[in-house]
Amino acid sequence: MTLGVSQRQTIFAAAYDRQGNLIPSAKFTFWSSDTLIAKVGPDGTVVGVSPGLAKVEARIQGRRASLAVLITGTERGGDAGHGAAPPGSVLALDPTSLVMLPGESMTVVPQVMKEDGSPAAVGPVSWKSLRPEIASVDSTGRVIAIAAGKSIIQASTSNGLMATAPVEVVPAEVALSDSRLALAPDESDTLRILVPAQGNRVIHGLVRWTSADTGVASVDSTGVVTALGPGQTEVAAAGFGQERRVSVLVYRTPQSLVVSPRQSASPIQIPVKGTRSVTAHAETADSTPIPEAHIVWEVADTGIIARDSAKSTIIAKAPGTTTLTARLRGFEPVVWNIQVVPGLLSLDRERVGLAPGDRSTLAARLLDDQGKAVGPTGALGWVSAKPSVATVAATGEITAISPGRTTITASAPWGGKDSAEVYVMTDLLVASNRGGTPGVYQIRSSNPDSLAPLLADNSANIQAVPSPDRTHVALSSNRGGSFDLWVMDADGRNLRRLTTDPGTEGEPAWTPDGSRIIYTATPRTGLPQLASIRADGTDNRALTAPPGGNSLADVSPDGSTIAFVSTRDGNSKIFEMALDGTGPHRVTKGSDRESHPRFLPNGDLVYTVEKGGGSRLHRLTGEKAATVFEVDQPVLALDVSRDGSRVAYSAGKIAQGGKGKTRVALMLRPLAAGSTPAPVPLRVGEQILSLSF
Repeated sequence: MTLGVSQRQTIFAAAYDRQGNLIPSAKFTFWSSDTLIAKVGPDGTVVGVSPGLAKVEARIQGRRASLAVLITGTERGGDAGHGAAPPGSVLALDPTSLVMLPGESMTVVPQVMKEDGSPAAVGPVSWKSLRPEIASVDSTGRVIAIAAGKSIIQASTSNGLMATAPVEVVPAEVALSDSRLALAPDESDTLRILVPAQGNRVIHGLVRWTSADTGVASVDSTGVVTALGPGQTEVAAAGFGQERRVSVLVYRTPQSLVVSPRQSASPIQIPVKGTRSVTAHAETADSTPIPEAHIVWEVADTGIIARDSAKSTIIAKAPGTTTLTARLRGFEPVVWNIQVVPGLLSLDRERVGLAPGDRSTLAARLLDDQGKAVGPTGALGWVSAKPSVATVAATGEITAISPGRTTITASAPWGGKDSAEVYVMTDLLVASNRGGTPGVYQIRSSNPDSLAPLLADNSANIQAVPSPDRTHVALSSNRGGSFDLWVMDADGRNLRRLTTDPGTEGEPAWTPDGSRIIYTATPRTGLPQLASIRADGTDNRALTAPPGGNSLADVSPDGSTIAFVSTRDGNSKIFEMALDGTGPHRVTKGSDRESHPRFLPNGDLVYTVEKGGGSRLHRLTGEKAATVFEVDQPVLALDVSRDGSRVAYSAGKIAQGGKGKTRVALMLRPLAAGSTPAPVPLRVGEQILSLSF
């Protein structure tokens, strides 16, 4: 309770029996510890006499309850104008309250503050403890905890100011600030004694520090541990009737600092909310890791990124640029430039295949670390590495110019980039012997006299078929000693071998999604059979088996059906089966030799029938077959354009063993009724061994 000089306040007391019932007839006596500061009457009325601190008690039958009474103001009879504190001044104590262990000491500092907040001279201060048996205080304000309990420390100035600070002495368990130290030789760290039950308050003094092995580490009287040589020891702290120990490891001196990723002038780009692993660790001269080495990490702007030390990752918080620094004593700091961007720029395709004159538009998106779209890209810059192959507009629209390969790159204002490879290939591939050894050539159907080599080398390369997206080509090549199945980029580069069987593999046909290739495998002894393989060369599966040979497959536009030629019934006939090879059945009814089945975009099937030394092209719609046109020579190879509007075929006779004349014609012909074929100029003796749109 606080009163001014001459002020009065009545206090009330109540007594209860052992069952907690109020005793209404209880009669109390009241007592003041210092009647020169506060008096108390028989009825419990307290009167302020002079500034100071007193204790008032209510007593009854050996029981007592107490109340601290603070009297403020000018002492009666004093001269308020002589040596008085400036009006509005207050006395404050630092700290304002104390929690201590028995035996601990703390110093309380008095401060006088004027009404405007500026400091004033303190002058002489008188100190007093309300309960000196709990906590004593000397003339300097040094408080010593004596025993468990509570007290109040009073400070009074000669000019009438007074302040108090409560003191609580509580026995409690102590702890060390670290359970383990790891230091390099000559490195130091400070241990502190804490009181966990009191908010990890730090205790100063009255602690004796010792090291079990002073050759490994020493410790001074303030808890500073200094590493001296490699090894392990224990440091002990004794005080307040307790002892605590901490393990100290002194590791070998690091000789290198290994970081990942390496420092680079280019920033590490991270999308907002994304993460990146950034690590650093110390090693000895023999590359032994030193996990105990203390590496200090610093983030220049924690509003842009945060570091998760448990996972050794940085987390992007907001767009911007900042730095992450790793420091190890004895080494130059390692600094990474970090750029947090709105998202990762990503194009909807990595590869685009086009024919000259075709157009296609690349779409760009912003993605997070998990590949989810996070928003629009805004304005982008677009550039083609080879405009002579394909150009790109500001909208991402690509225009194919001429056969070849180029890279289209999209760039965001903040520096994010993504690229797509663009392949421009003519609409018809043929295998020709014009170079001596069969090779793959491109023909632009709008300019038939335009054969250009795609893969023409010392190996025989035949039966080239573009993938549905026109970015790859599957073919049969004998560069491995026998004809095997290969895949290459649409510009003739990056050949990859898919099969290695000792027989012959060829006649590839892509599934519409480009994931698998149906092909013909002919063993050295035996009949040809159909098989299926993934475009990456895995998951090779047989689809057909004897009796009879099976070859020349094509896959329906919906990817569910394979049409093929089979001799299981004797002569070559057109069959169909499911993509997995189940349910084979014949789909034609004629008795003549049939070959070259090809699906049209609507699911109809065209195929050739040998008749009277020539060939007819039939179209099968449902179960009804109709003749499209006739050729007076045997058709050697045939394919249908992707839009189903025309066919390309070679017809004639190829001389065997170099005897006789070779007469082969290559023709382009619309499928429309009454159309006429357009010949493709060939060289004398040139043979077209295969063709494909």
